[in-house]
Amino acid sequence: KGALRKVGALAQGQTPTTNDLDDAAEALNNLAKAWMADGMPLWKLKTYDFPLTDAVNTYRIGTGQTLATDKPQKIIQAWIRETSSGLDTPLKMETLYDYNRLSNKSSTGRPIQLTYHPQRTFGDIYIYPTPDATIAAAFDVFIRYQAPYEDFDAAGNEPDFPQEWFQALIYGLAYVLAPEYGIPIQERNVLREDMLMFKAEALSGGSEEGSMFIQPKVDH
Repeated sequence: KGALRKVGALAQGQTPTTNDLDDAAEALNNLAKAWMADGMPLWKLKTYDFPLTDAVNTYRIGTGQTLATDKPQKIIQAWIRETSSGLDTPLKMETLYDYNRLSNKSSTGRPIQLTYHPQRTFGDIYIYPTPDATIAAAFDVFIRYQAPYEDFDAAGNEPDFPQEWFQALIYGLAYVLAPEYGIPIQERNVLREDMLMFKAEALSGGSEEGSMFIQPKVDH
């Protein structure tokens, strides 16, 4: 309703038509999906763990798959945990290019690296080396990943964003809807600038903070 008011499709206190609501909901869903490319906001980072399987080095992840959870957009961290002691060891994140260069992917041993290949509705996780029965029984894999935003596909859905994102969503939706309601390009540009400002403010509060150390290089 806020976005429709900003494009002049709705007066103060008016109720939008069913068509206006349907069109705006579709545009909002597409907008949210496009914004998944902006990075990894903290509230959408999740942890998932799964047991290793003897002689298996590829695991399919996604709704209805072997690893039945949200399909990760990206896996940003992985580690292996010894179940008896609870000790964790980081797994090196490798690209698919480097994984494909491995000559013998069926080599057995304790896994030291993980590669993720996202596809349209699922993703494939590749572990190297391949665990044997002893390793599979003793270790679990943990991943930290960016989950996808939930769909806006029902009238009662709430935005899959924290409240500090609501202004950005309103102005972003208004900007997307503006051409359909004949808003002149100058006014559309104003909506765009407002959207970018609110979005930048929201993004600044959704990223993880950490220390960075810089030191001069010493040549010997």
